[in-house]
Amino acid sequence: MALPLYDQAMHGTARRNPQGHAGLWYDKFCHTWNHQGTRWSMTAGPDTPKLAWINTVTDRSVGDAQQLGEYAWRMTQLVESRGGHWAALTTESRFVTGLGRSHPVENGFAWHHTLGVPYLPGSSIKGMTRAWALEEGTCSELLDSLFGNEKHVGGITFLDAVPVEPVRLEADVMTPHYAGWSEDDPPGDWRSPIPVYFLTTAAKSTFLLGIMPGKGADTDNMDRVWDLIRESFEWAGAGAKTAVGYGRLVDVGGTAKMRQRRDEIAAIRAERERQIQAEVEREEQMAQLSPVQRKIQEALEGRNDPNEPATTTVRLMIQRDTWFGSDRMEALGWLVDRMRADGKWKEATNARRPDRDRDYQLTLQVKAWLEEG
Repeated sequence: MALPLYDQAMHGTARRNPQGHAGLWYDKFCHTWNHQGTRWSMTAGPDTPKLAWINTVTDRSVGDAQQLGEYAWRMTQLVESRGGHWAALTTESRFVTGLGRSHPVENGFAWHHTLGVPYLPGSSIKGMTRAWALEEGTCSELLDSLFGNEKHVGGITFLDAVPVEPVRLEADVMTPHYAGWSEDDPPGDWRSPIPVYFLTTAAKSTFLLGIMPGKGADTDNMDRVWDLIRESFEWAGAGAKTAVGYGRLVDVGGTAKMRQRRDEIAAIRAERERQIQAEVEREEQMAQLSPVQRKIQEALEGRNDPNEPATTTVRLMIQRDTWFGSDRMEALGWLVDRMRADGKWKEATNARRPDRDRDYQLTLQVKAWLEEG
């Protein structure tokens, strides 16, 4: 059947690319519609088309480990450079955000725009923390100073909470037993429940979050807000369905692991930068060499046996007639200079068997090549 998709996606089997953006796939390319004539619907039936579509993103983890690691490294560097706080908190149960977004399966999902993973916007963390602060009895003046109001911005910047590694997603279901009733047709146990499926983040997923000071924020206020965030995540929960235990995030060693991982990433980046710098310096040095010298240097760097003497490598290249004319004479000059520097140039020998004195024989060979021109 023809699918209500872009023309290119209608040909062949529509399948999610593991390296692709899972959010774009989930939001834009739904292909489990039921249709009768020109009417398309996602009405649940024996084949449960909504659940079938949700399961297209639950078969494997979403997100790229390298990209998430790079994001985590940059975020922690930014927060620490600004004197803020960060932590890696792990979900005790399932976690879901973005249920109110429009979607063919009725319930949406919040995807990070570039990383393709579930995330909690910083604005949601800010609202959750402010609500928790109100419950704690924080005075309104301090709340306005920290979180802002309609007249001015707050003194704290709240960053998005993003997974530190690829995460697993799961399908969940809620069943309103008394849907569709009216005064003339009241609810009752005789009604057939209609399951409503939605997408969630699996338990034991670790998210990285942080705050940074803005204008007018001091250390005491930063510490106070950070304590409120940790308390609200642990006791109130974030996202939807917190009343049934969803969205609880606690630190079960995730922050310590993240610090270790960040140090490893920093070491990898430092080594990569060292290699890049070394390559730049090498290219600059090679640019200053003549074509003959450059070819000799490339041959020495590409030796199968790094212990092979440089003089042997260049001698074999000359024997293979690698150069001609003035290039050959330049190569011979390089060989003579290197043999002298290594103490291998011997124009005379005291050996009983001169034919067994390798340095002497090589010197004679090079002198003969020089005379040939």
